[in-house]
Order: sequence, then structure tokens, then C-alpha cells
Amino acid sequence: MNLYSVGSEIGDALKETLGGWGMWSAIIATISVIGLGFFLTLKNILNKDWDKVFIKVVMVVGLPSLALSGFLTNITVKDLIDQLAVLLIGFAFYALMMLISKYFFLKYDKDLQDTFAMCIALASTTFFGTPIVTAIYGDAKIPANIFNVPYRVFLYSLAFMIMSKKPMAATNNGNVVAKIKKSEMTVEDLAQSKKVKKQALKNIFVNPILIATFVGLIIWVTQLIPGIDVLAVVETKTKSGVIGVDANNNVYEGSISYVDTVYYSPLRIDKLFPPSATILNALAAICTPLAWLAIGMTMAKGNIKEAMKDKKLWYAASIKVLVAPAIILILICGVAGIGSLIVDEGTTIIGKTAMSVMVIMTAAPPANVVVAYAISYEKGAKEASNLTSLSTLLSVVTLPVWVVIVTAVGALPIFG
Repeated sequence: MNLYSVGSEIGDALKETLGGWGMWSAIIATISVIGLGFFLTLKNILNKDWDKVFIKVVMVVGLPSLALSGFLTNITVKDLIDQLAVLLIGFAFYALMMLISKYFFLKYDKDLQDTFAMCIALASTTFFGTPIVTAIYGDAKIPANIFNVPYRVFLYSLAFMIMSKKPMAATNNGNVVAKIKKSEMTVEDLAQSKKVKKQALKNIFVNPILIATFVGLIIWVTQLIPGIDVLAVVETKTKSGVIGVDANNNVYEGSISYVDTVYYSPLRIDKLFPPSATILNALAAICTPLAWLAIGMTMAKGNIKEAMKDKKLWYAASIKVLVAPAIILILICGVAGIGSLIVDEGTTIIGKTAMSVMVIMTAAPPANVVVAYAISYEKGAKEASNLTSLSTLLSVVTLPVWVVIVTAVGALPIFG
């Protein structure tokens, strides 16, 4: 494929994306609902503490349902290769960011280095990113779920260890009164410290979203096992095309419905018990609006005016929403390019939707868990909170830009 044809493909992709309402509707809806949450909270119409309830519902009910329902679809070997590439790129990206992110902030003290580094390395891919990419791309559920696996592993393991290096603070009725050195801790203090670390590591596996992801992944992948399709389901299908020819050889085209028996894996709960699909879809539907409202409410609680006056926050936020997604985009293009040289001509190892999902999710604001770490271990808690508010504002602004970029890159031959 020559440069002219590649340029033509990119131009057609941009024209299709920018000229239709699909992308713009999703982006306008995102900005509007986040803005609504911000306005209603600012005017005290919504209680400021409701964001915690919304977040809890999304994390415990909405996102697990979205994760599981996303895997209730047919699979091909090409689909499996595509998602394995997403998983490997995810682990490689987070490992790389854990190593290099601190070098962006060497001029700051050690606490801010750790906090800012983890903030730009770990975006809010689950709470902020997943609802947005699933709204923009209809087939984004599976790559979003797969990409969140390495994210959660690093979030609750290495990020926790980095942020907890400083001794825990002693508190009195919830107020910090002193910092305790490990050598000065009582038996109770040491037990509490061990309990916190154990709970954080436990969250990697005992987590509703991750459990739903692994269950869905098993259901999805096992469909490739030969002979597993034993569940007979009678379905009504529609066929379009030529439906008849009259005596004068006039061809009639249209659509006809017919009944056919289709065989599925017995693990496909949506086919084994159809109401389960309705339940999962209903619960998954609450995820996006509640998440967007909660994001707006959280922004209203933060001090955006103060954050906008802080140069170091502008610097960190710019790294978060511009540099971090650029790094993963380069990494993806490198893997896709190498893969295209290894596999047969015309075959890709990663699709454009998977690429777009990873880049846009990485451009999300810092993960709320990282902010919680900063607060718990007194490592730039105020800066972390303000960085999240400023990054959220910038993420909303840069979202259309990244959609355009990934649309253009996705038209390259290495992405099919």
C-alpha cells in the first residue's frame, strides 16, 4: 500500500468520524452530564456526599455487570489474539510507566515525586475511562475489560508499595496528630499496618469488577473448545437480499425472517437463561450516567480555582492527559508494526478499536485510589486532589482531540 492510498484511508476515516453524529453525540453527552453533575452540586441541588454513593453503585453493580455482559458474545481466534495483545501491551505499559514516570518530577520532593508519578501512570480507566469508551465505540467492552486487568494489578500492588513507603500517620478521632516510625509502633499499630497492606493486596483478586472480568473471560474463551457448543437455542433470524423472481424475471429484494437452531456453549448464561442478559444489561446501563454525574460532583467538591493557579499542577496534568496517552500510542504502534511483519500479510494482531480504547482510557484523570493513597500516607494529598480536578477538566477538553488522533492512526494498515 503506497503513501497516497494510506493518506486516502486516513482522510476517509476522519471524514466518516468527524462528519457523523456518532462520536460527537457521545462526547457531547459526556460533557453535558458531567457538567450537569457539577452544576447541580454547586447549587446544592445534589448533596455533595452523594458522589460516594454513586461511585459505590457504579463500582459494585454497574461496572461488574458491564464487564460480564461484554464477554457474552461469540469469539474467533482473531478476537483472542487481539485481546491477548491488549493484555500484554497493558502490562508492558504500566511496567514502563512505573519505571519512568518519576523522572518527570525530579525537581520536586520525594513525596510529590511518588504521588505525581503514580497519578500520571495510573489513570481512572475503570470509573472514568470505561463508560466513555463504551459510549463512543460499540465494541469497546472487551478490550476495556482486558486493559483493566493489568491496571488493577499494578494499582493495588506496586503503586501501593510505592505510596506506602512513608510510615503511617497516627490519628486521634480521625485527625492526624503525628507520624509514627516503624520502630516506635506498638503491637496494635503494626497489626493495623499489616492489615491495611493485606487488604490492599486482597483487592487485586477479591474485587467485583475483576471477578466479573475473569468469569466473563472464561465464558468467552472456552467457546473455542471443540465440541463445547451443545446448547441448542431456537432463534429468529433475518436474511436480506433477493427474496424472489417473478415470471418476467424481475428480481425482488428485501428481508425475510426465518427460524433456525443455533448451538452455544452451556456457559453462555445469556442463552441458557435469557432473563440474565436483560438483568445484566439493565444494571450495566446505570453505569455511564451515574459515573458521569459523580465525576461532575467530584469536580464541584475540588478547588479548581486554586488548582488553576498552581504551575506544577498544570505541568503534571499536561503530562497526564497528553504525554501518557502518547507513550502508549507509540508502544501500541510499535507492537502492531512488529506484529504485521511476523504474521501473514493482511493480518493484524491488534484492531483499531482496541488501540483507541487503550489510548483514550490512558488519557483519563488520575485514579481515585492513588489519591486515597496520598491522603492515607500524607504524600501530597492536597496536590493529588487538585491534580485530579484539573486533569478531569483537561481530559474533557482533550477527549475529542484524542478521538481524532486514534481515528487517523487506526486507518493505518497495521491496524487492519
